[in-house]
Amino acid sequence: MEGPYRDLGAGFARLTGIEGARRSPSRITHVEDALLELLRNARDAGATSIYVASTLRERRYRTLTVIDNGHGIPESHRDLILEPGVTTRHLNPVTDPEGPPASPHGTGLSLYHIRARSLKTSVLSTLDPTSIQVTFDITTLPERTLQSTTRPSTKNLRATLKRFTETTITHRQSSLLNAYYGSPARILATLLCHRIILSRRDEGHLREEAAALGLGVSARSVQRIVRGEVRPLEDVSEVEGAGGSGRVQVAAADGGGPVLVLGDEDRASIADILRRAARAGYLEVEDLRVESRRGEIFLRSRVYEPEEEYE
Repeated sequence: MEGPYRDLGAGFARLTGIEGARRSPSRITHVEDALLELLRNARDAGATSIYVASTLRERRYRTLTVIDNGHGIPESHRDLILEPGVTTRHLNPVTDPEGPPASPHGTGLSLYHIRARSLKTSVLSTLDPTSIQVTFDITTLPERTLQSTTRPSTKNLRATLKRFTETTITHRQSSLLNAYYGSPARILATLLCHRIILSRRDEGHLREEAAALGLGVSARSVQRIVRGEVRPLEDVSEVEGAGGSGRVQVAAADGGGPVLVLGDEDRASIADILRRAARAGYLEVEDLRVESRRGEIFLRSRVYEPEEEYE
């Protein structure tokens, strides 16, 4: 191939010189930047469904596993696409609707830069579906999310995926892009629901298949998923976001009646029931407040998806 391209076969090329530098992604300074580039990579490969599994270990090591149903990667190019300047969009570069027209990019160009900023970047599955997993040390590549003293929030990573999906749909004037964000267990349940992975009675085999995609779930979690105890995720565009508070009315609201007084032991029992119910869906509750009125009891608590892995 002549000019600024070197033919690598199977539709891939390596950009060189000025052209390679021109199409390189913007500097990756936060985890959200890397996630956005991984999402663009999936979209440019023709994906219509993107699944992002996220975990945080020791409050320091963020792992993102991006699974998509795009065109895939030739097995012979599994490691090659992590090298600088390698792309399939050398003749048809992509320009993002929110980016400047003079800065096109192409499938694969960002993977080398992501690998350089990560502890580990791996192509775990090349086709049906494609899976790329990246682990970052957030003390060296931070997240833009405001960090809590007790637990970091996932809201900004989820919001990055949500904004990307909505912008892509608006630009394409099509609804053919669905995106899902959650824990490995919730992502696995969603893949089964969408028949990306076919349901199996052999739980051991299912766990191995999940691990091959980068979804490290325990045998107990797989059992709960197979039994239908772990709910599939909704598209991020249909969800207002994790967190928030809800109110459960336990007694009829008739404006009258006796007032039920709950002691500390009663409140602790109610909180324990809610925690167990939440953990059955891989959620957590906190800040439980119980308000007694005449003829009514109101429970108010914050519900969120935990960042730390637990079993």
